[in-house]
Amino acid sequence: MRLPRLAATLLALSLTLLGCTSGGSAGPKPSATSAAPSAVPTYTAPPPSLPAGNVTLSTSPPPWAPPVITNPQQSAAYVEAAGLPFAAEMLSVHYHAHLDVNVNGSPVVVPQYIGFVVQGNSVVGLAPLHTHDNSGIIHIENSVPATFYLGQFFIEWGVRFTKTCLGPFCAGHGKELAVFVDGSRYTGDPTQLVLKKHQEIAIEYGPTGKLPQPPPSYAFPSGL
Repeated sequence: MRLPRLAATLLALSLTLLGCTSGGSAGPKPSATSAAPSAVPTYTAPPPSLPAGNVTLSTSPPPWAPPVITNPQQSAAYVEAAGLPFAAEMLSVHYHAHLDVNVNGSPVVVPQYIGFVVQGNSVVGLAPLHTHDNSGIIHIENSVPATFYLGQFFIEWGVRFTKTCLGPFCAGHGKELAVFVDGSRYTGDPTQLVLKKHQEIAIEYGPTGKLPQPPPSYAFPSGL
């Protein structure tokens, strides 16, 4: 499929076909033109180690487009490597967190369509973690309550993320990588950071001891 056609399809589906929009309202169910997996496991817990599949995580400089744009036919592999299923949106569990990424004082866009899956010429579904726009809002949706991790989101995105590296940016030589939650520095393994409702997560990379102080919250739109 040519990229312009895919992008137009994704835009239409993100707004109407798969349920949730940036405003949080539910839309129509998938039409007959969209193929859905015949059997989708219910997500309850991640595998023992991630990634759970052989995918390439970017170590190139940003911007970082999601796999559904850069390599559509491998989009399912990235979702599966994150230990996640995909299907039409399941809104029984439905909340949102926000992610900011800044490198050397410059913002990095968290793009739309993270977690979207294409098979053949059809968009077949979304992962429980996904984005609809470039706002940095992470949609967290599942059929049952479950625990989701920041590291899973970056695997879906196709970007290397560890305790010390973000893409090509690694701590050392006068630089540091830090994660903040609601304005407070997170000291654990950031890949194991549990996503929760209305979190403001900020990933900062820059000169050691000179990182900016992230905001303590994010102004989510009404309905989210």
